Amino acid sequence: MTAIRPSLWEPLRQFQRDSSPSALLSGLVAVVVGFAGPIVLIYAVAASAHLSDRTVLSWVWAATVLCGLVSIVLSLRTRVPVMSTWSTPGIAFLATALPGVPFPEAVGAFIISALLVLLLGSVAPLTRLIGRIPTHLAGALNAAILLPFGFHAVQAFGRLPLLVGAMILGYFVLRQVAPRWAVAGVLVIGLLGSAALGLLHPGSVTLALTQPQLVLPQFSWRGTLNLALPLTLLAFTGQYVPGFAALRVYGFTPAPGPVIRTTAAASLAAALVGCHNLTLAALLANIVGGPEAHPDPARRYVAAVYAGVFNILLGLFAGTFLHVMAILPPEALQALAGLALLGAISSSLQAGLSSAPGTLAAPLVLLVTLSGVSLLGIGSAFWGILVGLAMYGVESRANKERTPDLKVS
Repeated sequence: MTAIRPSLWEPLRQFQRDSSPSALLSGLVAVVVGFAGPIVLIYAVAASAHLSDRTVLSWVWAATVLCGLVSIVLSLRTRVPVMSTWSTPGIAFLATALPGVPFPEAVGAFIISALLVLLLGSVAPLTRLIGRIPTHLAGALNAAILLPFGFHAVQAFGRLPLLVGAMILGYFVLRQVAPRWAVAGVLVIGLLGSAALGLLHPGSVTLALTQPQLVLPQFSWRGTLNLALPLTLLAFTGQYVPGFAALRVYGFTPAPGPVIRTTAAASLAAALVGCHNLTLAALLANIVGGPEAHPDPARRYVAAVYAGVFNILLGLFAGTFLHVMAILPPEALQALAGLALLGAISSSLQAGLSSAPGTLAAPLVLLVTLSGVSLLGIGSAFWGILVGLAMYGVESRANKERTPDLKVS
């Protein structure tokens, strides 16, 4: 029998050496935060398009299991906290675009969109352009994406001041005495507080494996124009651009091409069981890539690997975990997300507004993205970075014209 080369085991040995409790907890929190929000949108899509529970569970299975595998492979290979997730802007888009479209036709559009992303991920000028976004603009874009989660946590305090107040107080106390355990402590406080206040919604939870559902695709011009093209655009503007921007804030600069192509290839497999684009995580990159995962940036990739493992477990038992998530009140989940991202909000604002003082480009990115404006069916993150880049170009040119050439006499 042929022996396995030792080099194949080295990434796993290195992972074991780099592993830490804080990385494991960050991976768990990233999965909880990433699962809690979009799952509500998935059910909104299911209700509007009259999809069966089996179709929804298959959709969730593909998004979690395949994203988990991609996260593990890319993070171990690159030693960068690369986390994959489904396209959240894509889910929001499908809530209004999918009704009236036969689901096999939608699956055909999902496949075409994955092929388009794969093709565009092979175009070197496009991938280079994504990697050249200035750091302060990337920070401003990341801050604008994260700030609403902080707002939601404050709004949750207004609705449930006792529970959310205890979670906020616990977070700041733990930040002083045991910062690595602050977010985990908030989760425990949320569970205990919800139970004490009678806010838990326990129900019958059964442990059962989720069965993916193979869907034979149908291809049409209607699906291509109305679903595939917008989904492709949303994957880039809503996930890849802010996702790479978030990683840049923490000093991680993975080559965009391989990441885009790997997630696109996984999207092809996911489409066959009824799931739309799998992409690079943007919001969750701040949880697995930030200092809460580990003080040493070189060891933060471990958090993304753990997130991948938790995602796979979640997907294998998707129906069970959907019932578990329903136990906590939504205010507790909103508080958990906002507090888990508070450090990321701080670092992103600092990167965006302090690294290039006097510029208007970063504030414009922040304002336009936060506005939520949508033009031509394209979300505000794209327009925010576009306006910011335009202002950056104008300011750079003006600075060159104002600076006289220095000549040595």
